[in-house]
Amino acid sequence: AGRGRGRGRGRSDRPPRFKRFTATAEEQLKAQRARAAERRAARREAGGTKAELLEVPAAGMSPADLAQELALSDAEVVKALFMKGIMCTVNQVLDADTIKMVCDQFEVEYLDADSAGVSDAAKKTSEFVGEEDLDSLAPRPPIVTIMGHVDHGKTSLLDYIRQEKVADGEAGGITQGIGAYRAEVTMGESDQPQPVVFLDTPGHEAFSAMRARGARVTDIAVIVCAADDGVRPQTEEAVAHAQAAGVPIVVAITKIDKEGADIENAKNGLAAVGLTPEEWGGEVPFIALSSKTGDGVEDLLEALALTSEMAELKANPTALAKGTVVEARLEKSSGATATVVVQNGTLKVGDSLSVGAVSARVRALTDSYGNRLEEASPSMACTVVGLSGVPEAGDIFTVHKTDKEAKAAAKAKEAEAREKRLAAQAGQDRVSLARTIVETEDGSQELQRINVVLKVDSAGVTEAIKTALAELPQDRVLLRFLLAAPGEVSRSDIDLAAASDGLVLTFNAGVPPAVEKAAEEARVEVRQYQVIYDMVDDLRTTMEGRMGTVKEEEAIGKFTVKAVFGGRDGKVAGGIVTEGRVEVGCRLRGRRGKKVLCEEGELKQLRRFQDNVTLVEEGTECGLFTPAFENWEEGDEIEAFVYKRVKNTLEEASKTFNAALEEKKLHEEEEMVSA
Repeated sequence: AGRGRGRGRGRSDRPPRFKRFTATAEEQLKAQRARAAERRAARREAGGTKAELLEVPAAGMSPADLAQELALSDAEVVKALFMKGIMCTVNQVLDADTIKMVCDQFEVEYLDADSAGVSDAAKKTSEFVGEEDLDSLAPRPPIVTIMGHVDHGKTSLLDYIRQEKVADGEAGGITQGIGAYRAEVTMGESDQPQPVVFLDTPGHEAFSAMRARGARVTDIAVIVCAADDGVRPQTEEAVAHAQAAGVPIVVAITKIDKEGADIENAKNGLAAVGLTPEEWGGEVPFIALSSKTGDGVEDLLEALALTSEMAELKANPTALAKGTVVEARLEKSSGATATVVVQNGTLKVGDSLSVGAVSARVRALTDSYGNRLEEASPSMACTVVGLSGVPEAGDIFTVHKTDKEAKAAAKAKEAEAREKRLAAQAGQDRVSLARTIVETEDGSQELQRINVVLKVDSAGVTEAIKTALAELPQDRVLLRFLLAAPGEVSRSDIDLAAASDGLVLTFNAGVPPAVEKAAEEARVEVRQYQVIYDMVDDLRTTMEGRMGTVKEEEAIGKFTVKAVFGGRDGKVAGGIVTEGRVEVGCRLRGRRGKKVLCEEGELKQLRRFQDNVTLVEEGTECGLFTPAFENWEEGDEIEAFVYKRVKNTLEEASKTFNAALEEKKLHEEEEMVSA
């Protein structure tokens, strides 16, 4: 045995201490080699020809993938970037501008690839009823999604229908999650109550993805528009989502009892975005109502009944259940739970299901009132207890015949999710042409980062918060999410934030006392929020604080030269202060017509008759001296100004940054032309 080895056993016989990590590294190495081999084979097959027109994805691509598209070697792309002052590896992600720069260098035309908008998320992408279900179809209740602008009365309308006060318990008076409720209501000519599932979606601008998800699940979309406010931005967005989903639309004009209500104005606004009332010859029912008095609510229910009847909604109640997760969260008492809508089949306690990367045997089912259920039939909204993890809101759940099938399906989804997660992490550290010109005041290149651990009450809120924060300009300060997950804050979250000098942000998520103490000991700041735009405003302030202040010029006065006097230390400009004031220490900018005589000379001396003074006000004659310029002439104009330090805003920093970026691009284009 060699030195340092155990007796009778060589190094290769030792069990690896970190087998899991070693295996992962080997798998990554094999995958990289396989991708490299595929790229070489593709280039050989292409015969060394490069793409004539390259679609540049907004998410970017790696140098390796770009090399494959351009029929180049990885080294050629990396070298081209290096010559432009950009250092990267073949597996990092290049942003769109950097990709275009490489295309220009190798004379390849390009265009921006179409990016999927939020409305695309509203399109129905899954068919829940298959050919095998056609012989067993039975009518099912409608799924109705209530959509519209914030504070237009969506939840209040649902309250009246359910005879409950949901809105009273919402933070800030706004809905910040999808609510799924099953109600027995009398609709149409039938005297018997019929079950209807209502989805209440948020109206705040940050919850665009949630509204899209609600539209994708629904059978009928109710667009709510307040009579006293008219069509607003999220009203238009809700209409776009419903139209993208291809579902029937019913319009509810609310708050007709309020002072200033104008029903015709609301109709005109909705007609302008493509919803024409039936009384105007269109196909969309318009119902004017008041959730406070109940006027018009019965008319709305009749319109829903008629629309549902015309849609002929059916499902197979005997099939294995399939449906959509509308919300998911981590409960302290029951663990991971998900609010789902069953869209085909019947979900039962004890079923084996997979949803995204999560598999589980259903331990319990409850309805929207907390009552225990043994099964959930088509169109029913219920909460599933017994999940092994928290699924993503919007995921499709499928019941399988055996646990083994459910686990295999979840494992396959987990592999896909892992690839997306790695791509997202790579995107946060992507190589950007813009980042090569980020400079601090001392001239050093630096991009500020704020590392964030985000804990929320439900999975759907995560995407809303990320979307809202992504709207903040991040050219100089980048928000980097280390973790974003539902559940209360744990000790491991504090450790993660401490290791990366990050913040812990919570949104309606608990912080146990022991974890608060651990955060205090680790000097980790934990910020708690209940309203999403409070979080956005606070993060904006934090990001702007990281940028420090900027130097800004402030004009204080103007001076006209009347005569020039020779002095022992230099020539003095004599004249009158025509505006504001001049003071010792301020900066001077001299002009003779359009010609600039001096840019920012310092006012060293200020004289009034024979006395030295520090300040002279408007309308007073005086003499001033600056060593920056002496050849003054009668009629010269002098502007006096001072520099002050002001707080930099994200928008101003982005504007300055983009101007510098455009200048850099122009310089590179000039270099290419001259070459």
